[in-house]
Amino acid sequence: MVSQSSDPDAASDDLVAEPKKALNTKRTGELAEAAFLHKAVGLGFRVTKPWGDSERYDFVLDSGRRLWRVQIKCTASIRAGGYHIQPIHFVYGKNKVVYTAEDIDVLAAHIVPLDVWYVVPVQALAQGRSLRLYPNGGCERARFEKYREAWDFFRGAEGAGVTPVEAAGDEDVDPVEERAMQWIIRRPIWKPHIIRMR
Repeated sequence: MVSQSSDPDAASDDLVAEPKKALNTKRTGELAEAAFLHKAVGLGFRVTKPWGDSERYDFVLDSGRRLWRVQIKCTASIRAGGYHIQPIHFVYGKNKVVYTAEDIDVLAAHIVPLDVWYVVPVQALAQGRSLRLYPNGGCERARFEKYREAWDFFRGAEGAGVTPVEAAGDEDVDPVEERAMQWIIRRPIWKPHIIRMR
């Protein structure tokens, strides 16, 4: 039987915390996804998590005007004065491949120790295999600083550091949405096969 101390501030043997273990990359990614969910919902967006983890994107964000496929990346380590993010995924037989507009709409990069987000449209990724982010300054030509905390990009607001992808008028067709619709139309529909027993 465990003895109880009369001192309420004294730690019992079963409540003593074990030393913190380093998180593996999967666990770190899960924490970044939770942080994104908390931030996006706190800003008034609706967020959906796709079933399973087979899609190239981690979340679908509903801005009220359209749906965005969002891939989450995170980092906590500094290299050459900046935080390094790789906007890549692995494809069997091709190794590392940069995300394209066929995969995602936005890459949301989380700088974990500073709790800073970069909302980067896929078009800005080009074919670069890395993003160097400088939330503390230190780089005169930091390409991605205009995407820092650019959450208004999802709403299509000017001044979010980027030109919104969405079309201005109702009659204009957004090429990204049109491409997405073509993909949806061409996508095979799964129908369950019912076997009748006699």
